[in-house]
Amino acid sequence: MNQPSFVFLLSMICCGHLSSQTPGPPTVSSCERSVKALLATPNRSAFDTISESGKTACWEIFESSNATLNALEHLVEQGNRWAAEYLSKHLKQLDGGNLEDALVALGQFADHDMERLLWFAKNGLLSKQQLSDALTMLPLSLSDNPKAQLSLLGKRKNSLLQITPKELTKQKGEALSAIDAFAAEIRSKNPGSKD
Repeated sequence: MNQPSFVFLLSMICCGHLSSQTPGPPTVSSCERSVKALLATPNRSAFDTISESGKTACWEIFESSNATLNALEHLVEQGNRWAAEYLSKHLKQLDGGNLEDALVALGQFADHDMERLLWFAKNGLLSKQQLSDALTMLPLSLSDNPKAQLSLLGKRKNSLLQITPKELTKQKGEALSAIDAFAAEIRSKNPGSKD
């Protein structure tokens, strides 16, 4: 083989190899695999895979299926930090009832790991309003039970009071204010309730 042909062949092999390594947009099947992995084994590896650059399209699978979104929210309610972080990253893409359900799930996540929820807010995953809503939008099962509502808010307040990192002072103060305001509203509407 002469020198120019060899160089040409080598450049074709290299270019072909490099182009096969360039990540393109995620395919539906790769997103489906990533979603299934996160729901089946919600750990750091599954979170990193679904959160890779270019994988934002995978969120559409959650948006298009209530069953899939509900499965993610169930993991969040159970205290899984990776599911909670993934949901927090995409909260702004939800609205209506789906947004309310997601916020309630994040509040239940806080019952397991209040400090991490504040870190989500500190790191910009949750706005001040979203943090407040997550801590004050209570499960539907408590809607007709002001005593249970006040009890849960009291537990959340106690969890907040235990948080010590100085970096979270602002988020802690905002969360405490939101809980106190909502508890006062419940008491004003239900004078016989005690927490």
